[in-house]
Amino acid sequence: MRISRAALELLRERGPQAVHIDAVAERSGVARTTIYRRFPNREALIAATLGLVDDAPFPSPDLPVEDKLRWLLEQVQVLVEEQLGRGSIAAVLADSDPVFGAALRARLVARLEALQLQIDADVTGGRIRTGTNAEALASVLFGVYLGELLQHGRARAAWADGVVDLVLRGVALPDRP
Repeated sequence: MRISRAALELLRERGPQAVHIDAVAERSGVARTTIYRRFPNREALIAATLGLVDDAPFPSPDLPVEDKLRWLLEQVQVLVEEQLGRGSIAAVLADSDPVFGAALRARLVARLEALQLQIDADVTGGRIRTGTNAEALASVLFGVYLGELLQHGRARAAWADGVVDLVLRGVALPDRP
């Protein structure tokens, strides 16, 4: 666990390019040979490191759609700011570390599939407009967070309110008489 924690710290602090066997050995105090016994290469080390990123349980299916959207925005913020670090996101966007980018995308696939099931349940339950694309919705919310960072350097206090209001206009069912 010391190895993976050290790798995750390096990932958060300095981005994925800093996660390599020598740096992890130095940070963790574990010998390189021990690390190689557990992780045959950097790719395996990166995959194990991403395995430490916590996936918060999805909110209750009965939660209003507005609250679910806020939850998703919070999860994007936690992922970028607390779990992976901004340098990791920059590396994926710049494709400067293809091994890391591929590992992160593979990790996100299962999460997006679970999100699709949640959104489908809301569609079936009549809480979201039919045809709402979960993957596109998640991309919009992730992108809007990155846009907020680019414009303001941080997420402003009320930014989520405006985003949720805008998204609700697109996914909410029209008012019924």
